[in-house]
Amino acid sequence: MRLRHAVIALLTLVVIAHVFLWLSDRMPFETKWRLTVINALGWAAVLIPAYGVGKWLDHRFPDRDKTKD
Repeated sequence: MRLRHAVIALLTLVVIAHVFLWLSDRMPFETKWRLTVINALGWAAVLIPAYGVGKWLDHRFPDRDKTKD
């Protein structure tokens, strides 16, 4: 349960940071766009393999205990 709360808090902070980035007038549009794309690619590079490993584990060990954090 603590892991779930930590992930939710992290995602909330990332979303808030992006909202403030896009509301700021200190940076040009191109810089905002590039930072957003870099961030999205970074998250994709982490989350897509993690999702794939989770699916592989589900297939490889169907009777494993998923309730552990």
